Amino acid sequence: MTDQLLFLVRLGLLAIVYLTFFRVLRAVWVELRTENRIVVTTSGVVPVTKGAPTPAGALSSGAFIDDHGEGGARLVVLTPPTAAGQVFELQAETTIGRAPSCAVVIDDSRVSKFHARLCQRDGRWVVEDLGSTNGTLVNDHVLDHPENVGPGDRIQVGEHVMELA
Repeated sequence: MTDQLLFLVRLGLLAIVYLTFFRVLRAVWVELRTENRIVVTTSGVVPVTKGAPTPAGALSSGAFIDDHGEGGARLVVLTPPTAAGQVFELQAETTIGRAPSCAVVIDDSRVSKFHARLCQRDGRWVVEDLGSTNGTLVNDHVLDHPENVGPGDRIQVGEHVMELA
């Protein structure tokens, strides 16, 4: 190979390395600037970015109040610290998982697309694991069958620990 061809190959490889480096830097920058939280509204789940206005029908904490102005049972996120304090109003059937169609969307690789479900049966809340890979914990024990839960009970999916209020 001629010296000119080797120089062009080196220059091309150097350009690829720099482009890859800048793409990684840009991805990190976007992640750091975006507040990864969601807001549950009367119209569904809406991702909210830092500085964006809060959607109509939603409170800044992430909860919503129903059409009658009353709040029902809620899930309050305790950990991890990046999501702590988020509040989700429970509906008659509330799914938890990574899928955008879930009522509570959790961006965690240890959470299945459809991880767990909370539903109201005979005036009581029942939590069940939906066949998730890593399981669901209720009050620090593995959930192996649908179980009644009440205020103060803690539900863990992935790193997210939520308390029923």
